[in-house]
Amino acid sequence: MRRLSALVLLAASMTAFTAIAGERTHYLDLINRAHDRIVSVAATPAGGTVWNEVLRDAAVPGGGGAVTVQVAGGQCVHDVRVEFANGRSALYPAIDLCRHRGLRIQPLPAGRGKAMMAVQQASPAYTSPAGD
Repeated sequence: MRRLSALVLLAASMTAFTAIAGERTHYLDLINRAHDRIVSVAATPAGGTVWNEVLRDAAVPGGGGAVTVQVAGGQCVHDVRVEFANGRSALYPAIDLCRHRGLRIQPLPAGRGKAMMAVQQASPAYTSPAGD
């Protein structure tokens, strides 16, 4: 009887662990190399339409300001949308948060309201000096 109870308890705890593992939190270090202040950062699983704000009650100054944000979700690949104080925005598609911990936000091309950035080419992932 004890073995049966132990097996039931083990099975229940593994089910709970699997459910928790699906809601993983990723951390993303943002470095703002653009000229303008970042006022909003939102993320969605790649190709998704429901955006979740990840920059809460903060702004990231231009010219090298940095912040770490939390992106919740079981998927590794997310689209990241960045909005600046001057009203412009940029979309960084398909960022693999399991492989890359950071993102350098580059200045937007002149004369465009919105820009789509290719993350691996236009803005290589940041690797912390500690090797995280």
